[in-house]
Parts: sequence; structure tokens; C-alpha cells
Amino acid sequence: MKKLFFLISLCLVFGGCASSPSQPTYTPTSLKTILVLPFEVYSPEQKEVFYVPFKGIISGPIMFSATETLTQILKERLQAANLPYQFKFLSKHEAEVLISESLSETRSFPEFIKNLSLKTSADAILYGKVYRYKEREGSGFSVNEPASVAFTLVLYDGASGRIIWSELFDETQKPLSENLLNFKIYKKIKWLTAKELAANGIEILVQKFPAEKR
Repeated sequence: MKKLFFLISLCLVFGGCASSPSQPTYTPTSLKTILVLPFEVYSPEQKEVFYVPFKGIISGPIMFSATETLTQILKERLQAANLPYQFKFLSKHEAEVLISESLSETRSFPEFIKNLSLKTSADAILYGKVYRYKEREGSGFSVNEPASVAFTLVLYDGASGRIIWSELFDETQKPLSENLLNFKIYKKIKWLTAKELAANGIEILVQKFPAEKR
């Protein structure tokens, strides 16, 4: 998204988001509609707009198509999952416009999240950030370097900006001899592509998504 605008806005509006809104232990009073934002790319030079409660994630190469791929996979998995929520999805451009407007209209992170929710009639905001998305070097049977993927998903309560739920997927494929020990992640005895590894990761995280309707 518009990095220069975010840098200026964060310094003036949020003060760099120095204070976190909450740790992921908060339970909202109701949750029916969830706004799903497109994935963003992590950049160490860019101040964070959305607070993510994970530290020490090793960032790395990110393929150009990573955010689009992850966003599409997440949309498909959420729509296929038996979850008691209505999901609203935004395009990259729609999200950029909405976030820019909300940044200019608010002075704190909770106000920012509440503004996003009010503008979209959502009870919560689901945000994803990719830290690493490295393609394998080789084939499904022999590689020089395995696929490596790291991303987070964070769900914010639209009324308070506090974190309802958050998860991290951070995986570099291990040797094939270890795939059986991690079958839930790899699902087959082969070297996965970055997209296959990411899809398996999103499936695992969606299975952990808070499913009880409040």
C-alpha cells in the first residue's frame, strides 16, 4: 500500500504505534460480520499500521505474487469453512482507499479499527501480513532450496480495536524423510511449491479460527 503516506500518517497520527492495543485474549460481545483485508507485505523500513503481536519473525524474500496468492487462498478457505460468520472481502485498491481515509480521520489505533468497521458495517477486521514467501529451487523430487513461507493472521474487534485472535505460520520445508512426521503441514511426500506450502498453512490457521458465534 502507499508506503510514503503510511509513514507520514503513522508518525503524525499514531506516533509509530508504539503502544499495542492488546494481547490476543479479548472476547467480544458479538461477532457476526468480518471484514477481510488483502494481505500486506512486511517491510522493515515501513512503520506498522496494524499491530501484530508476534516478535522475532525471520523475514526473507517475498515473491511479487505472494500477497495476491495468499489473499485468494484465504478467501477460498474461509468461504469453504463451516464458520458462523459473514465475510466481506475488499480488493487491494478498495482496501488502500479505505485505510487511507480512516488514517486521516482518526488519532489512535482503536479509533482506526472502529472507523474501518463502521465504514464497512463489520464487527471485526481480519488482517494478514506476509514476512517470507520463497519458492523452492528444484522440482517436487529434488531441490537445492526448499520453499519457505511465513505469515500472520490477526482478528481485531471492530468496537474496541483489541485483538480477538491471532496465529502465525512459519515453515521452511524439512527433508522428505521428515514429511511423515509433519504430515499435517506437508500432506504428501514431495517438495512443495511456495503456494502449496502457503495453502496448507492457511488451511491449518483457518481450522483454528474462533468458531463459536458470540
